[in-house]
Amino acid sequence: MKKPIAILALLLLTVCMAPLLLPAGLMAAGGLQADLSDAGTYFVEDEASLLTDSQRRALESRAEAISERYRSEVRILTVYDMGTYGYRDIEAFSYDLYRSLDFGYGPDKDCILFVLSTGDRDYDLRAWGEHSKEAYTFYAIDTLLDRHVLPLLKDDNYYGAFSAYLDQTEEYFRLAEKGTPFSRSNDPVLRRNMLYGKLAVTILVPLLCALIVCTFWRSRMKTAKIAKTAFNYIPADGFRLTGQGDVYLFRTVTRTRIQSSSSSGGGGASSGRGGSSGRSGKY
Repeated sequence: MKKPIAILALLLLTVCMAPLLLPAGLMAAGGLQADLSDAGTYFVEDEASLLTDSQRRALESRAEAISERYRSEVRILTVYDMGTYGYRDIEAFSYDLYRSLDFGYGPDKDCILFVLSTGDRDYDLRAWGEHSKEAYTFYAIDTLLDRHVLPLLKDDNYYGAFSAYLDQTEEYFRLAEKGTPFSRSNDPVLRRNMLYGKLAVTILVPLLCALIVCTFWRSRMKTAKIAKTAFNYIPADGFRLTGQGDVYLFRTVTRTRIQSSSSSGGGGASSGRGGSSGRSGKY
């Protein structure tokens, strides 16, 4: 009789201790599946309540359309504090969301995932799958964040930031489908700046040359000049200098500050967990 009771007690102890023996990643994945079980249902999951219902539905409709058109799931997920789910690293949180909630389209699990943890104002933008990474080049990720998304996030304009994210994602997929992924060579802003620079050179350089020539010829037309010394005004036998000297009334000291070298940090997009391309940081 004592033996079955001992076995039962051992089984109960094993069940109670099992969570403590599991790796942290498995525990976190299980927690994500339980706490964010609805996140896999929607392309836009707003756990942090940053959007109105109409805004979320509008973004959901656009994200779903882009996902179906370009065969890559385009997702947005917000939480108030990733620490609630046991995470302190936003990239690890994003990766476990992608893995444990079974995100991704097709056999390569193509997915573009934009995650915000608003408590500490952390963000992570990540692409998985070769098809998605072809469109989401490192230059594309940095441009999307620095030029379009982060300025809006810093002003707490979340709907505007998410709309810009979807706009640029659709454009990146469109360019990749044409065989010209977004890069410096086809960035319209850089091309426009280069055009302005060429126009400035074309117009300003001839004007500068003309100004120099005109100034030179104008100076040649002035024949009368003020003498720099008084000797030209003194008769040859009318004045005799017996002594001379230099007296300095003022002194000019010029100091040049030696700048100390310094560097400012700031990482760009790079490869990450699970073979992804992306970038994370604070907004």
